[in-house]
Amino acid sequence: MKSASRDRPGPGRLAIIGPYPPPSGGVSTHVERLCHLLDRRGIDYRLYNLGSDSERAGAVVSVFRRRRRFLLAYAAFGREPAVYVVSPRLSSWVFAALLAAGRGKRVAVRIQNARLIDWQRAHPFRSRIAGAALRRVSAVVCVSRGIADAVARLGVESERIAWLPGFLPPAPPAIGADAPTPAAAAFLAGKHPVIAANGKVAFFRGQDLYGLDMLVELAARLRPDHPRLGIIACLYDIGSDAEPYLDALRAKARALGAADRTLFHTQPGPFVPVLAGADLFVRPTNTDGDASSLREAIFLGVPAVASDAAERPAGAALFRNRDVDDLVDAVRRALVAGARDPARRTKATSAPAASSADQERIEAYLELLADLAGGAR
Repeated sequence: MKSASRDRPGPGRLAIIGPYPPPSGGVSTHVERLCHLLDRRGIDYRLYNLGSDSERAGAVVSVFRRRRRFLLAYAAFGREPAVYVVSPRLSSWVFAALLAAGRGKRVAVRIQNARLIDWQRAHPFRSRIAGAALRRVSAVVCVSRGIADAVARLGVESERIAWLPGFLPPAPPAIGADAPTPAAAAFLAGKHPVIAANGKVAFFRGQDLYGLDMLVELAARLRPDHPRLGIIACLYDIGSDAEPYLDALRAKARALGAADRTLFHTQPGPFVPVLAGADLFVRPTNTDGDASSLREAIFLGVPAVASDAAERPAGAALFRNRDVDDLVDAVRRALVAGARDPARRTKATSAPAASSADQERIEAYLELLADLAGGAR
């Protein structure tokens, strides 16, 4: 049973409202790593975890089972003077605006996917609501230039828009401390080359958002040349409504003779140990923000192939969005190039350091949150 003191907001300067692992998805992993950096910097915060039951004494409080009641209560009685809302939901941005306009709090919102860009193209009413909300907060953290431009089109002043790519490197011990889950390890045993992907069952404009269907086609097309191939897609946020689609994909893999070469891995666990041991990472999404897993692959030295559906960082090989033929060609080229660089695996498992540009970006991010919290260090 939780104590009353754990449920009540403490005297912290900064409230973070967002998800915390498990499951280990892009946003929850970002928040977990952000908390580690805030701890090191000495920035006083409390995270209200909307994504799971996970808690950490003195820092992370789960409100997962009572999200709506919590948000209503916090809008009226939340005590922290500064709030960082990490959510792509329009309702969360309206909540942030209420805190800023109605309670006088310093509020920042993080936008990590391209949903706002799509609203401006096809849903003007939602776009207008988003603009009315975001114009009232102190800062909008955008993970890509395209999202930052979209926020500017809503009339948010440039000085309140921060373009800070979403990837935060793992702490060095985290790279080698974890191991793949037993199910992942059993599937990967003896597989070569290994292609890793991640995501969840979701759809955008009627198509598989994360391109899971394309992974099945990829496995079938590559298997003649790579009989020991293994493609593993580590999935998070799996609900009962996802299983029928995954069953259909597994049936398609069986029909194409690729069932033993593909695994849609639904057990919770960190993605880094799977990614670090892979020969290639693929990101066949049909829309995206700034994919943290893509930047993580590049950081670890793992060759990466991604769709051209969004801005991609330097170092990623691109293929035409939803074009299976072009995906297969790009993957083949990447595998050949990777085979010529055996030192890549050493780099991927040897605790790489963040680049100076990454360090500058992280510093700017922490300074923004420290300023939001009133300079607490």
